[in-house]
Amino acid sequence: MLGFGDAPKGHVWLFCNRKHGGVWYTLNEQSQSVNIEHQALTGYIRRLEFKETIRRNEKSFKLHCTIEADRVYVLESSSKVHFSKGLLSAIALMTPDALRQPITIVPQASTENGEVLFCNIYQENQQVFAPYDDATDWKRVSKTATNNVKIANDEAPAMPTAA
Repeated sequence: MLGFGDAPKGHVWLFCNRKHGGVWYTLNEQSQSVNIEHQALTGYIRRLEFKETIRRNEKSFKLHCTIEADRVYVLESSSKVHFSKGLLSAIALMTPDALRQPITIVPQASTENGEVLFCNIYQENQQVFAPYDDATDWKRVSKTATNNVKIANDEAPAMPTAA
């Protein structure tokens, strides 16, 4: 809309963990958690990136997944948790062409462990089955997933690094 109006709203951060009784939440203006009651988020993945943070005097990495939907959302989770692993595994298996279509992200609470959160990815109502285990090469999976998203969004993929 041309002329005067409200300032555009920024992106919304969604924290993907079971820390506050739900499966994902945001923070209100007072930095209090507000659980998201919706079961799924459908949109276009625009970016995957890892951000270094310091928690309890230790270096750790967070996965940030930017999703364009009714607005822009950034999903944040620890890079080492099942939610991130499920998301990365599925995106690494998908082609860049498939990632040009909307996907649906569905967090799923473990029934066996009160802290574990899984991530299911769907495209056109079909689940993207992407198993992983303790032997999974997460550096390779992360690079493949990140490159698939970059190519899908017509950006240059990251160059492979020498071992």
